Amino acid sequence: MSGVAIIGGGPTGLNAAIYTARADRRTLVFDDGGGTTRDVDTMENVYGFPEGVTGPELVDLGQEHARKYGAEVVEEEVVRIEPDDERYRVETTVDEYAVDGVIIATGADYERPAIADVEAYEGHGVSYCVECDAYFYRDSPVAVVGTDNYAATEALMLLDYTDDVRILTNGSPFEADEALKERVAEAEIPVVTDELDRLTGDEALEAVVTKEGGEIPVDGLFVALGTAGGTDLAEMLGVPVDGDDIVTDPDQSTPVDRVYAAGDVTGGHQQIATSVGEGARAAINLLEELRGADYIDYKKLDSQPA
Repeated sequence: MSGVAIIGGGPTGLNAAIYTARADRRTLVFDDGGGTTRDVDTMENVYGFPEGVTGPELVDLGQEHARKYGAEVVEEEVVRIEPDDERYRVETTVDEYAVDGVIIATGADYERPAIADVEAYEGHGVSYCVECDAYFYRDSPVAVVGTDNYAATEALMLLDYTDDVRILTNGSPFEADEALKERVAEAEIPVVTDELDRLTGDEALEAVVTKEGGEIPVDGLFVALGTAGGTDLAEMLGVPVDGDDIVTDPDQSTPVDRVYAAGDVTGGHQQIATSVGEGARAAINLLEELRGADYIDYKKLDSQPA
């Protein structure tokens, strides 16, 4: 059975999953346990909940609904997506999955590190996308700022371009999974836990200055805080972004075949109601593209009398 990957386990992704699962497509919802909806105490403007509903309750109900039709909630963090012949390969910190279509519904955006002058060096040494910019730092000293799986994965990928790679945790412990920690150690990537103060360089980045006054020479600094956000994953596939937003057409499609995006990651009103609608629109249009014909709700057909 052909499969669909939905990156994001919030209301947008789960509503998309209801549609793809009901259309008899294998549906994988990748949910790393984060998302802003889970942090909301009470929402009083969600249709069907006149007394209000908490974010965790809404997510739990969405998972129950999607699973009812066969969707699988994969509690793994997606760190990379790339084309694989006529399909897409989704890589998590645990496994790899081959799918035919992708809906990005992460609701995430870039997180700047707590280091002075980062914004001033964006585009002049500071990057948020290894896949996009590593080529410019071939055989040059680079660093990844971050503390977890995302940072470890980005650092390992940089080894394809340069041997001079290190991870900077900015005073925090390095908290990647043990398997990734072992890969980092085997690759002899130094993990520097010093607190970082600021960046320095004339026209382009030349070094990271620690709180103690030491300098770490780097030409490129790649930011990998938290999880791989929607724009990071989009850029890996060549999908255009505008700042923190993925650029889509009105039907939620992107210029890349069978890749759609919906919800807060595309900008807009950032409301549950609009995001859920975009999830449905993305799912319906992806299904039509996969079939080469109009959307069919097979579960509805099954329930109709002969």
